Amino acid sequence: MKKLVAVSTLALLLAGCNPGDQGAEDATKTEDTTKEKTDDTVAKEDKKTDAEVAKEKEAAEAKKEADAKAAADKKAAEDKAAADKKAADDKAAADKKAADDKAAEDKTTEDKTTDDKKDDGKTTSSQDPEPKTPSEPESETPDVDKSDTKADLGLGLLVVVNKKYSLPIDYKPSDLVVPDISFSYSGVLEQSYMRAPAAKQMEKMFAAAKADGVTLNAVSGFRSGQRQTVLYNNYVARDGKAAADQYSARPGHSEHQTGLVFDISAPSVGNGLTAELGNTKEGKWIANNAAKYGFIVRYDKGFQARTGYTYEPWHIRYVGVGPATQIKNNGQTLEEYMKVGH
Repeated sequence: MKKLVAVSTLALLLAGCNPGDQGAEDATKTEDTTKEKTDDTVAKEDKKTDAEVAKEKEAAEAKKEADAKAAADKKAAEDKAAADKKAADDKAAADKKAADDKAAEDKTTEDKTTDDKKDDGKTTSSQDPEPKTPSEPESETPDVDKSDTKADLGLGLLVVVNKKYSLPIDYKPSDLVVPDISFSYSGVLEQSYMRAPAAKQMEKMFAAAKADGVTLNAVSGFRSGQRQTVLYNNYVARDGKAAADQYSARPGHSEHQTGLVFDISAPSVGNGLTAELGNTKEGKWIANNAAKYGFIVRYDKGFQARTGYTYEPWHIRYVGVGPATQIKNNGQTLEEYMKVGH
């Protein structure tokens, strides 16, 4: 073996080659090859990085679009939720208002008179929907006919409805409107309505009063037969028939059902339906001027024996300018003008 190595070394020397130089050359070649490989790898890695950057950029843009879409979807969902909530709130408010209006119809505005005024002993309406203190029964006048005769609707604006003459329980005028006048309450109730011809004249009367420095407020107009039935039956159950007949008309016998009546009052008496109204400048203005617009004080002072009801300076009935003027000038009742009983 030693001989073989020696021979190889000798052969190299004879060939002019240094074994160390050959090793160096081989090492150099190896380094060059390694460098070439490293450069290729770096180039490849640089190229791969560019592609990855492009992908990352594309991914970032896609994420940005996705985030924007998610934000838009979220806002749309929030807007829809807000709109749904508003719609629900509006519906709840509308339902509440409808319920409040119905409750208000079931408790008419005459209840708005203060307890102080009602406890003063001041007279409330004999047709007052809900007096808190029932009146003591009064003796009926001898000429009051309590038979039930059908009212003649053919008489139009001059129809007579009283303790004798009645309307069908389901009667309701077809031309009811809300007059453009001031009311003692807010909102529109059943009692806010009146027949169109009367409403037009009521507007003129209120405007004339205002021009004269007189403030009037409408309290109660049309009242259905069904409503009057409920009220009257409640009063009878609570106070007895004799007492109820003093302050409430029997079903079908209330002039309010004609749509030609409005109870009106003034702030000076708390918008109450009280005989005290007749002593105020507002009550006196009504008494002196209502006929000019076709209205009469239906149950005037001292007329109980001729109407069946006590003095009600607030109960204003429309009959037309001509009849109202004649009734006032002659000191008549509607029954006397129409030559019918009560």
